[in-house]
Amino acid sequence: MSESTQNNEVSILDKNELIKNVITKHKRLLEEYNKEFSGLEEKVKALNEKIESSKKDKEDVLSRTELLKEKRQQLYHQAENILEEMFDIIDEKLLDNKLMHGINDDITKVKRVINIDEEKKIVDELLNKLNGMGTHEDVQKAVQQIRTRVNEAIISSTELASIFGTEKNFENAFQKARDELKEVSPRHGWLDNRIKSHNEALEYWEKLPSSEENTQGANA
Repeated sequence: MSESTQNNEVSILDKNELIKNVITKHKRLLEEYNKEFSGLEEKVKALNEKIESSKKDKEDVLSRTELLKEKRQQLYHQAENILEEMFDIIDEKLLDNKLMHGINDDITKVKRVINIDEEKKIVDELLNKLNGMGTHEDVQKAVQQIRTRVNEAIISSTELASIFGTEKNFENAFQKARDELKEVSPRHGWLDNRIKSHNEALEYWEKLPSSEENTQGANA
């Protein structure tokens, strides 16, 4: 075997070894990057879901709060209107004016109350006054309508009290998840790009004939 032939074989072997080493290098880096990326991918997905759910929960609470506030006011207003109608459609001899005015004052007062405990106290006093309004059928019919409106209003107020401030909890959860996402997103994006780059490089080197003259370098 001539020295030229020997040199050529050594050169081919060196190139084959280079290709093998480069392929091994890309596979090793891909394994490392894919493992880390997989963990971050799950975290990013979970954080995005948390952001969306927290945002929706906050919007739902705010929407429900406005609905309950409006419903509460409407119910007390309806109770007030029924009381006023009693003066017009029921014989005044059947009515206790003192109780009527007391009930009207309670409704006016309770509409402005914010604290649920204070509201319940006023409502209890209002309902007690309704109990003393007499037994006449027309009076009792109106009284029952007022009682129904007031009880429904206090139910709305109780729910309002139970969800008061919860939108802040959802806002905090939203902000926390968004901040965490900002922390992991750069690394997540970098790994995604590196994996694509190494896959492309690996595809090139694996297709490259072992005896090809022109070899190309690859950077991790």
